[in-house]
Formats: sequence, structure tokens, C-alpha cells
Amino acid sequence: MRVSVSIVTHQSANQIDACLAGVRKQGSIVDEVFVVDSGSTDGTIERLRERHPYVSLDAVGSNVGYAGGHNRNFLCARGDAFLVLNPDVVLGAGHVATLCGALDEDPRRGAAGGRLLHAHAPERIDSAGIGYDRWYTRFVDRGRGLPASQYRRDEDVWGTCGAATLYRSEALASVSGPEESPFAERLFMYYEDVDLAWRLRRAGWQSRFCADATALHARGGSGASVPFSEYYLVRNRLWVSLRNASRGELLRELPGLLGFELVKAVQALGRPHLRRALFDQCRGIPAALQARHRLAKGAV
Repeated sequence: MRVSVSIVTHQSANQIDACLAGVRKQGSIVDEVFVVDSGSTDGTIERLRERHPYVSLDAVGSNVGYAGGHNRNFLCARGDAFLVLNPDVVLGAGHVATLCGALDEDPRRGAAGGRLLHAHAPERIDSAGIGYDRWYTRFVDRGRGLPASQYRRDEDVWGTCGAATLYRSEALASVSGPEESPFAERLFMYYEDVDLAWRLRRAGWQSRFCADATALHARGGSGASVPFSEYYLVRNRLWVSLRNASRGELLRELPGLLGFELVKAVQALGRPHLRRALFDQCRGIPAALQARHRLAKGAV
């Protein structure tokens, strides 16, 4: 299985060397490495050009976000599998080979993710995949903060964490088309992995957690401020459910969604970025409903 690696950088000069060192440790299974830089001004581009000339670099000059960057790389990728990787993740030895093995074992598997550990507390889990609590309307990183020893078993999961996931290229292509790229660019950043996991599940693909594929995740590699990140986390939450949830799922989610919106509305009284997030969220509801109709019909 040939693997294409996709990294999106933004102010990532302090993380990119360690990230790419981890990629190099994977050996010849990695066929090509693509990096989209979203307008870095901290020397990321210069460092990539000087120290990592083997990387196919696309310096776009503006922040196209997680989704836009990985979509640009996917258009160029030739691999049978497509590894999305945050610049603040350092892969352990054999990580990619283990994930490839999981995809090879079952042709129904469209995604595989490993055991991400806290970079500063590697005995603790950062993410063991995405869990969906349908009764409380939450998408969570499975096991976050728990001892890593509790996650030693491979298993099917609801979805995989977008910080480091190996997707079968065929699976990404199956949920893509003229109207929809693999990663939902309207989201820009945050919840793209949730949105994609939901669409893959609808298309019949499975996601696998592989305990032996370990990596360190420092978080914060996007270079985004807290208000900037919180804006997208709040704005995108409703959109993701409107795009993907069935009627039954939406009914179950309704109390939790209303509670979430109410809490954020109260917090927004003293936080301008939250007021803007809620306002933009409302403005984007028609587009989310249009996408829902299109995705339900399978017209991507």
C-alpha cells in the first residue's frame, strides 16, 4: 500500500522538524509528503525549504484552514492511502505500517487511527478515536486524560481523530464529488474529522482503532488563539449535526443542542467572538440544510 502524507502548517516552525522526523521513521511505506502552508510568518516555509527539500510544499499565502489544506493535498496525492497529520504530532516507529495493516485486513475499513498520547504526559491518552454520545450530543476524544494502559485493544470505533488518521483513498473519493470535497471546507477548522467520519459511516465504511500505532500529540499546532479556536468550535457544532444526523438522531440530540446553545448565548454576553460565532452559525443554517439534502441523496 502506497501512502501519501498530508500536513497543513500555520505558524508551525517549532513543531515541523519533529513531525517530519517521525514521518521519515516510517520508512519506504511513505511514498510522498505534501505540505500546505497557510500563510505562516514564523519561518515555517523557510525551514521546510532548507531542511526538508523532499517535501512537496504549497505555500498558499493565506490561511485556508485544515479542510482546505488537506483537500489541496488530496488532489495531488497518488497513494492508495492518505495520512492526514497535524504538525504537532510525532509518529512512533511502525505507526503507518500498523494502520496500513488494519486497512489491508478488511476492505470495508475506510479509516484507521492509532493511540495518540499526550506529548507532555505520554502515560495518558490524548485520543483513542472519536466517540459519539448520542444522548448528550457530544463528540469526544475517547479516553482523553485516562491511563494509556486502558487502551491496549484494537477495536472498531465511531470515527478517528483528524490529528493523525490514515484514510483509504478510495473511501475519501467515495464521499467526494463536484459539490463536496473529502474535508468540509465550510467548516474551515474543527469538527471536519467528525463530519467526515459521519459521511464515511453513511457510505458503509468502518473506522478502526489500532493500539499498537502510537504517536505523541502536543496540541496547539494550529497556531490559533483561544478565541479564534472557540469561534469555530461553537459555530460548527450545530452545522455538523444538521449536515449529517438522521431525523431520529436530531430528535435525540435536540435537548443537548439547545442546552449547548443556551450556555454559549449566556457566555457570549461578555465574549464578542462567541456573539459572532452564534450569529454566523444562524446565517449558515440554510447552507447546512442544503448540504444535508444533497448528502442524504448521495449527490456529493
